Amino acid sequence: METSANSSQIEKKDNNILQVIIASSVGTLIEWYDMFLAIILAGVLSTQLFPNDGSSHFLETLAVVVSSFMFRPIGSLVFGSIGDRIGRKYSFLVSLIMMGIATFGIGLIPTFESVGWFAPVLLLICRIFQGLAISGEYAGAVIYVAEHAPQEKRGHYTGFIQATVPLGLLICLLVVYFTKAIMTEEAFNSFGWRIPFLFSGVLVLISYFIRKKLHESPVFEQLKKEGKTSKSPVKDTFTTPGNIKVMLKAIFGGNAAQSTIMQTTLFVTLFFLQRAVMLPYETVLVIVLIATLFSSFFYQYFGSLSDKIGRKPVMLGGMIASFILIPFSFYMYMSIGNPEGLKEVHEIGTPAILAIAGISLITSIAGAATYGPLGAFMLEIFPTKIRYTSMGFAQNMGNGFIGGATTFVTELLKSTLIVSAAMSPYVGLTYPLILIFIAILVNFFTVPETYKTDLTKD
Repeated sequence: METSANSSQIEKKDNNILQVIIASSVGTLIEWYDMFLAIILAGVLSTQLFPNDGSSHFLETLAVVVSSFMFRPIGSLVFGSIGDRIGRKYSFLVSLIMMGIATFGIGLIPTFESVGWFAPVLLLICRIFQGLAISGEYAGAVIYVAEHAPQEKRGHYTGFIQATVPLGLLICLLVVYFTKAIMTEEAFNSFGWRIPFLFSGVLVLISYFIRKKLHESPVFEQLKKEGKTSKSPVKDTFTTPGNIKVMLKAIFGGNAAQSTIMQTTLFVTLFFLQRAVMLPYETVLVIVLIATLFSSFFYQYFGSLSDKIGRKPVMLGGMIASFILIPFSFYMYMSIGNPEGLKEVHEIGTPAILAIAGISLITSIAGAATYGPLGAFMLEIFPTKIRYTSMGFAQNMGNGFIGGATTFVTELLKSTLIVSAAMSPYVGLTYPLILIFIAILVNFFTVPETYKTDLTKD
């Protein structure tokens, strides 16, 4: 357990904690904005960057878009090694620049009509770079904030980083919504979709100059002065006794479930409301906006709560609630939004919109309970000298490679599995429910409580 003397060692010397939170949160928020944008606009990307041959290329587009999640474990080893050897600040500055260039690049990709198959190839390249970038960003930001924070407020402060996920999505949805609102549908599909991607360049530049003024984490500086940093973080991550077992607990006891819950409550819900409930795109954006806006306050709340009662009970409660609420919510979306099983896009009344948004909000709050304490939990189970690499790899394997496939896998299952007509809209939910069920068992039986961990141990 951390002593008061120990706590004083890790408190800020050169960085004000408010400055640390703002600089870290703004950068991470922008990177999530960049990461989510292509998923939100997958429909228009499928018509602009793929052949216009009369058939749908949505699934192929989604496969390219979610490919970024598959490359995140590789990026975590690269950026983790930089963060554990050189410093936390340097690593997430590089990741921010890489993400900005890749996102801006998507906005410049020529259409399929202009360059043929080079268009989806260029999209794939940009998404790979985005995946590599976010793998270094999130872990670095959480660790950087935590290593400035006193032990008794670690969940409270890192909760602000957790809240950047819904806020990034919220900004993403708002930018897309207002861009669509100021032009015709034809204009948006022709060139307007590029504006949100190009707008990211401005956000990244602002964030870069804010972050550049920060100093290195005091915990890392202390370790560096004592000569206790790892010379080979990647090697040490996989050879330190017991560390692989810890990473497996983190992956299957938290990260994979958290990611699949987030993907399901946000993107799977968005596509389900569009493609199964058959609601207009603008209506779906409003519903997801409402749920995202009001649920965003709970991420930091649950992080703070975990400082008082522990990380494990909060995360486990969120997982159990999500396991129950996800299938119920999707059933209610269809029952309220399309009870007659209409096959064409149709409008619904304001009460129905608010009811669907309310159900989505409740499900999103359960997801916030899983995610709010997760950043603090992840960094607390790994030793300082290999924290960045170990946490990054575990987080990006679970959150990226396994849980990150949720949106694509749910759509794939719906299009390939042969089930009854009544079950066909819901069959894709088997993937997230399996991951959540595994996480409940792993978390309950094997994951330790971590909220009193001393971060200065090497």
